[in-house]
Amino acid sequence: MRIDGQPVAALASEQPFYRDITWGAEGADVDGLRVALRDLEYSVSASGRYGGDLHDAVAAFQRDRGIEPADGSLLLSSILWIPNAQTVPSECSLSLGQTYAGGDLFATVRGDLRSLRVVQDVDNVMVPGPRRVTVLGVQASLSEDGVVDDPEQVSDIQSAPTFAATLAAIESTPLTAQSALATPVQVVSLPPAALFDVSGSAACVEGPVGAVPVEIVGTGMGATLVRFPGGSTPSEVVLGSSLAGTGCAA
Repeated sequence: MRIDGQPVAALASEQPFYRDITWGAEGADVDGLRVALRDLEYSVSASGRYGGDLHDAVAAFQRDRGIEPADGSLLLSSILWIPNAQTVPSECSLSLGQTYAGGDLFATVRGDLRSLRVVQDVDNVMVPGPRRVTVLGVQASLSEDGVVDDPEQVSDIQSAPTFAATLAAIESTPLTAQSALATPVQVVSLPPAALFDVSGSAACVEGPVGAVPVEIVGTGMGATLVRFPGGSTPSEVVLGSSLAGTGCAA
């Protein structure tokens, strides 16, 4: 856009710009400017005080967009801050001929999705380990603390055709997701009465040839999911009062 005939260039950064940025300045907005220019393929380091490299990159940015003077000092009145390069305004606050000053609101954009946190169903304890999750038909990696925060995967979820409608109905219809281990493991479902000497995730079960150790990996629907560390699963287990209860060797 142009104001009084002077070009105003859009510049994308997670950190909003709130002041003129000139030689010697430092802070989060200076680092944000560096990242924004690097994203536009200008040669500049990723962080640091406003010095020669940033001065030269800003001057090149100004020349490329017809901003005068192209003196390497970034004036707030010469740029329009946007939160990311794919921003689409949902409402424009200005009209032709309106008076505008630096720092005034130009447009409003929709909220940007940064991450999603998976809230576990209390009736379905998840087996520990790296997992993948499917949200609105999009597969994503799930961190150990249950968060999807890979920018590309989050963008894919936000771009899903049903995302907007789902977001609008989120209060009445929660967003659901399906998760699964990245690498499947073999588990056995046993009645709780088959386990004894339980200590944390370690326990024992008694089979035809005696007691063997197991690792508890989950519970749900009245059953306990266990893994046999040795990989050999007994054909049957002893329950309740029939247990010898002699313990097992790890």
